[in-house]
Amino acid sequence: MSSNAGSVTPAALLTEWLRGRDDARIAALLDARRDVAAPVPAGFGVLATRLLSPSSLGRVAEQLNLLDLAVLEVVLGSGGATPDAVARALRGRALKKQVVASVEKLRTRALVWGEEDLRTSPAVRDAMPWRTPQLTSPRDVLEIDGALAGAGEDERALLDRLAEGSPLGRTAAAGPGTSAEHPVQRLLAAGLLARVDHQTVEMPWEVRARLRGEPPIGASLKPPALDGPPVPGADGAGAVAALELLRHADDVLSVLGRVPAARVKAGGIGIRELRRVAKAAELDEDRAALVIELLAAAGLVGEGELEDSDDSVFAPTVSVDEWQRQQPADRWALLARTWLELRRQPALIGSRGEEGIVGPLHRAARSTVAPQDRRAVLAALAAAPAGAAPDPASLHAAIRFAHPAWYRRLTLDAIAGIVAQAQVVGLVAGGALTSAGRAAAAGGETAAAMAAALPAPVEEFLLQADLTLTIPGPTTHDFAAAVELVADLESAGGAAVYRVTDASVRRALDAGRTSAEVHAFFAAHAVTPVPQGLTYLVDDVARRHGALRAGVASSFLRSDDPSLIAAVLASPAADLLALRAIAPTVAICQAPLAELVAGLSAAGFAAAAEDSRGVVVDLRPSSIRLPVPRPRPPAAQPTPEQLADAVVQIRRQDSPSDGARTSGPELMTLLQSAAGDGRTVRLGYVDANGVYTRHVVVPESVRHGQLTAVDGDAPRRFALHRVTNAEFAD
Repeated sequence: MSSNAGSVTPAALLTEWLRGRDDARIAALLDARRDVAAPVPAGFGVLATRLLSPSSLGRVAEQLNLLDLAVLEVVLGSGGATPDAVARALRGRALKKQVVASVEKLRTRALVWGEEDLRTSPAVRDAMPWRTPQLTSPRDVLEIDGALAGAGEDERALLDRLAEGSPLGRTAAAGPGTSAEHPVQRLLAAGLLARVDHQTVEMPWEVRARLRGEPPIGASLKPPALDGPPVPGADGAGAVAALELLRHADDVLSVLGRVPAARVKAGGIGIRELRRVAKAAELDEDRAALVIELLAAAGLVGEGELEDSDDSVFAPTVSVDEWQRQQPADRWALLARTWLELRRQPALIGSRGEEGIVGPLHRAARSTVAPQDRRAVLAALAAAPAGAAPDPASLHAAIRFAHPAWYRRLTLDAIAGIVAQAQVVGLVAGGALTSAGRAAAAGGETAAAMAAALPAPVEEFLLQADLTLTIPGPTTHDFAAAVELVADLESAGGAAVYRVTDASVRRALDAGRTSAEVHAFFAAHAVTPVPQGLTYLVDDVARRHGALRAGVASSFLRSDDPSLIAAVLASPAADLLALRAIAPTVAICQAPLAELVAGLSAAGFAAAAEDSRGVVVDLRPSSIRLPVPRPRPPAAQPTPEQLADAVVQIRRQDSPSDGARTSGPELMTLLQSAAGDGRTVRLGYVDANGVYTRHVVVPESVRHGQLTAVDGDAPRRFALHRVTNAEFAD
């Protein structure tokens, strides 16, 4: 660095340093901070300006851990320091090799620059999670507790407000001329607040943690070690959770396929509809809401209009049938991946928002940061030994070390909620990552890991004399559907229990199965002898089934037994259905066929529906299907080749005379001063296509990220983040 470095702006210093970096390091910088890479900067001056813009600094700050922030605080506090000086400042709190690695990480991201004389920009301070130094001089917990105990009622009320909301507070009492007896001044003197400027105070992180009952940071800046008691059989428990999730998904799809959920005016599904779906699927409302969110995000439930209605509804899509035919592990993997990438907060469903109670798929539950939070929790769990369940406090400490910028939202409660959802999905069991969860945390293939944990699907059952059948494990969707046709589910779980009843056998016969086919199904899949009582039941129901035959007249009723037709005509059902005899063995009515069969069933008569050929037909309504919603394509990520080409373009367009002269606060000050005085300014500007141009303008106003100025004879607006440099022209 030159001796007059203090008189040169940080942007100019950064520009010169970037010019001296080799192409591989510039490509690594563009890869680490991809928001500055497109459009390709027109030279290193433009790149430096983008790197120091508030929006870009805010994004990169989220990649820093506690040690990185501590290193930045040391460099900011000293105005420049060597790596050895930084290591000495943090001696005893972090190993030297950790500090050196952190310095290199910050260099790669251009948050500090220089080799032996590390520099940074004051703009970096504004992008950090806090505005005042928090890590260079850690405070003892006992000291904080003593200061809190000595706080008066007014001071404690002020502290409680800052602890629950933003740690920043604006007050005129922060100025040095305020009486020392003012509550704000007493809190500043006690170290329970820190002064940002004459009108702003900030609650230190450690004080906030004590007031919220959260673990303190402590003096150490080393990654906390995670450990915990082992969880035996975590993979097996995760497999059971995965099968439960698939069963619940099938149940919800079945309910929505019969009666779609109406879209409410505010968007999404209303709470009343959620309760209906949850009751029909025999789920609690929280589980039903989560399942609906996952199915919708996975494209298995969509929004559309039915043929006979203009109202928008939510129903299964045409993708469901193919998905249900896949192997259980593959079906589960889609839902697990969807949960990880879900840009929504299902935990908000049921809470009251600005537009009323938040329902499934309501816009109030959107969250762009939810996927980051879930991956942060899984990554922290993955740092623990395999099969270990860290306690909540140590898990919170590990996440807070890795992502201090998110400390306001990743609280103990928020982390516990994410872990609970991960257990529902099957990525976590008993607080420990399953093998599938560990694969998800590493970005690997989850289906293979879950397939290894799931027992092989079975297509057999145990038949008991009490007409119950037990399926000893998971099964395929088609086999489960076949069992549900001839038997009623009594209990689900690792071994589902069904019961064969008169009604369930009649349901199979109504669907077109013959008695011989029902007998063959039980014989083919039972691993125990078929009970004689079951054989008698099927034969008895089959003997009575089809004695009456219903068809289309509008509909008709026929039987080989005239006395049976006479019994029907003598029953109340004949009047309700307006049945009329046209022969001793035939009656007709104007009711549709399905209505006729249902009315006879309610009156105690089992009629089989037939088509024009006399073949029994299935009158059950087919499940509703909607078109698959078009997924949003993921944002394209630059390849290494594209990054290398971008570096070549930057060097080709770079000119030493175009170095950045102003950036961040300096740029704002210059432009605002010019607008107030009516002075002329020379601007360097990069348009949306990455083309660099120069302008001589007279600024009129600077607000909302836009510069309004007279360019020639016409007013024009310039986006501030695209201004590369500015200087007075007069």
